Amino acid sequence: MTRRIRLTPAMCGLLLDMYETGSAYPLDRNHRRTFDALEERDYIEHVSWGRWRITPLGETIAKQLTAKERNH
Repeated sequence: MTRRIRLTPAMCGLLLDMYETGSAYPLDRNHRRTFDALEERDYIEHVSWGRWRITPLGETIAKQLTAKERNH
């Protein structure tokens, strides 16, 4: 059974940006909440002060999202 992935547009955008660039850091408190939500799902991880990177699971999800965008 396939589990449906539910992400907000902000979460999708951030995950895809990190997939393309490899890392990122939150710009403000609202942006930080998006990072925290993705970290709870184990899609990204905190690397060092202010720096985050995508996890292998996050990379898999980002690949699925890009494939989904190409099909639409």
